[in-house]
Amino acid sequence: MVREDCRRPPVWAERPGRVASWIYNKAHLLLARQEAPVYVPLRYISLMAILDPHEWVFCDYIGGRVAVTVWHHFDPHVRQSLEEPVPCRMDLFGPEGEAVLKRLPMEFARGLDAALAKLPHAGEAAVVPLKRSHEPSDPS
Repeated sequence: MVREDCRRPPVWAERPGRVASWIYNKAHLLLARQEAPVYVPLRYISLMAILDPHEWVFCDYIGGRVAVTVWHHFDPHVRQSLEEPVPCRMDLFGPEGEAVLKRLPMEFARGLDAALAKLPHAGEAAVVPLKRSHEPSDPS
């Protein structure tokens, strides 16, 4: 859990949330390719997303490294397909968290795209045909 990088005031409000699949999947991909915690700057809303596998902290780095919202307890196993949203819990640390939630999904997706674009490209995938070293013997 991300604790040392961002101060957390007492929780002001806790609510159930749903993360859009395209955002969750990009964050999950980024976490698979980099060692946690992963820092994703969200420039247009002046926040830093700090991701680890169990929680995503959205921190106001300009205003003294204070958490604005934390998303946690992701439950991707309840969805029937990869296109369905992922249920989670959202903690807010003040009324400013309400305002941030309105713009956060789009800005977070933009930040994830930028972070993924900076990673080295793994190259093109290819299907490799498998050849048998010998034919199986006929049991008859």
